[in-house]
Amino acid sequence: MAGPNGVEMTRLAVGLLLTMASPAIAADIPALAAAYGARPTAYGLQMSPSGNKILYYTPAGTQGLAVVVADIEAGTTKIILSSTKSTAEPYGCGWKSEDRIICRVHYITEALATQLAFSRAISLAADGSSRVMLGQRDSDKSVSLDQAGARVIDWLPDDPTHVLMRVNMAEQVSTGSNITGRQGGVSVQLVDVNSGRMTSVERAKPLVRDYASDNRGHVRYMETGDAANSGQLRDRAVYMMRAKGSDEWKRVAEGNLSGLSTWDFAGFDESGDGYFTLRDKDRRKALFRDSVEPGMAGGLVFADPKVDVDGVLRIGKYQRPVAAYYTTDSTQYKYFDATLEKRSRALSAALPGKPPVDILDENWDGTRNLLYAGGDTEPGQYYRYDVPSRKLSPLLPVRPELANLVQGVQTAVRYAAADGAEVPAFLTMPAGTAAATTGRHPVIIMPHGGPGARDALGFDWVAQYFAQLGYVVLQPNFRGSTGYGSEWYAQNGFKSWSTAMADINAGARWLAQQRIGDPQRMAIFGWSYGGYAALQASIVDSGLYKAVVAVAPVTDLALLKRDAMQYTNGSITAAYVGEGPHVSAGSPAQNAARIGAPVLIFHGDKDLNVDIAQSRVMDAALARAGKRHELVVYPGLAHSLDDSAARTDMLSRSARWIGDLMPPS
Repeated sequence: MAGPNGVEMTRLAVGLLLTMASPAIAADIPALAAAYGARPTAYGLQMSPSGNKILYYTPAGTQGLAVVVADIEAGTTKIILSSTKSTAEPYGCGWKSEDRIICRVHYITEALATQLAFSRAISLAADGSSRVMLGQRDSDKSVSLDQAGARVIDWLPDDPTHVLMRVNMAEQVSTGSNITGRQGGVSVQLVDVNSGRMTSVERAKPLVRDYASDNRGHVRYMETGDAANSGQLRDRAVYMMRAKGSDEWKRVAEGNLSGLSTWDFAGFDESGDGYFTLRDKDRRKALFRDSVEPGMAGGLVFADPKVDVDGVLRIGKYQRPVAAYYTTDSTQYKYFDATLEKRSRALSAALPGKPPVDILDENWDGTRNLLYAGGDTEPGQYYRYDVPSRKLSPLLPVRPELANLVQGVQTAVRYAAADGAEVPAFLTMPAGTAAATTGRHPVIIMPHGGPGARDALGFDWVAQYFAQLGYVVLQPNFRGSTGYGSEWYAQNGFKSWSTAMADINAGARWLAQQRIGDPQRMAIFGWSYGGYAALQASIVDSGLYKAVVAVAPVTDLALLKRDAMQYTNGSITAAYVGEGPHVSAGSPAQNAARIGAPVLIFHGDKDLNVDIAQSRVMDAALARAGKRHELVVYPGLAHSLDDSAARTDMLSRSARWIGDLMPPS
């Protein structure tokens, strides 16, 4: 049946390609927590070269993860790889050919009495058979740890059996002989995906951080670093290029690793003659095209006057660049391909509610597109679009558990900070309530993580959960957030914590002034840096919030720096946090006596992003100060609490904690 703009809607019957609606859920805490705490049913879709198959990730039990291959034409699905724990998960999967897939596996283990993360690459048939480990094999001759494993940097689509891989080579020694051992470092290898055999393309170098190809099989980009005798990385990066057919590397830029990046490589253009970079223009990141080829002109490709450009969208057989993407209040695309821009708009117009449509990929002959459609009130749906027939076919919903729930309306707002600066933020009203309706609703302020990050319009499972319970949720992009240029980033959210906290608390007061929020019923909830902000903001203004919830928070900046020194990037973390009185003044655990509201903390004990010691020292500090609080520890879980049961429990406990202190009605 043809819809608007001539797009025909069809339905594909594919076994596990979920199309069923979920039963209505009663508006109570346990049911809502289970619905919103459930991990996405499908994400990370990748289209096969023909477009007849897709692979995607789906939960396996409450915390495991499975990779599924669906044959759309045959209507069959098969799990080809799975894990039972969130501390060992497949990721980064892609199609080498119609019948061969490469995945990476991330896992956390104990080594040298320290929790460490490792990655390994696996090649396997599309039915899950014929598995082959790719990269360096572990050896008792190794004297250094290979944490990074191997990663594809060029899929070599015209070569049926090989890929180019960035391979981390552990240093090895030869004992009992006079033979010199192998030097460790990052190398590039031509790898046979059927046997795992490797042929060296770029030998291992200890100071190389990364390589990239021109998507035509030629290694043309290299990033190097520097290290002290102690093994700690220095805060310096050097970016190098080489011309086609040349072995000579030319330095094109330098940068640091602890501050806001001033030069980012964004891949080669379609010809391979030029390359894209993100660098400063009027104190915001813009997209430029440059070249190492003599006589070729470069210059500005795209800049937005208010926000940074985030990167380049690439699709298809040779990963051709088709758009620059950036985030104003929502993700936007500046297409280089007018046909794709027109297609995206037409498809959006054809779908109910006209949600934004992202073109994620195309098959190798360009006749099929993989799409995602979703918005602030829509959890999202994946589609396949057939270009010749103009047929749009639904594939998989992201969160079918929420199909029959009306989500809260989210709008972009601006409010004045204490010094008059205009802070961008996103306001989610209680489900069924019009945007910015006055009426003195209970409020949850929800600062984002990072701090080098930002929020945007789009479905947020935590914000929507609280909206279902009757809360107004405000997500501020306080100073210290990325995306708005170097001036807004300030010195980062730790060095400039006082400005960030002032911006966050100004949002709560603005809601009260607008008569949207009840000043006597305000809580704050945050995850990671957001958890830090929840604690620190309630210390800065001890009377503003009635409840505090912090998930995996940083609580002691000096401890953060000390713990980081166990790893090679410890000096970079120390430079990021900085030195001076802001370290103790900006540490919630060192100022716990000043916190003005009961505190609920959640943390997984396998967290490598923020060590659980951060929550334990806050727990002890609150106990010494005689403050009402609770620490909930989830054994075996990492930073994201990637477990439906744990997330459900976290949402339920949070709602009860906040509701007991400030009921929603």
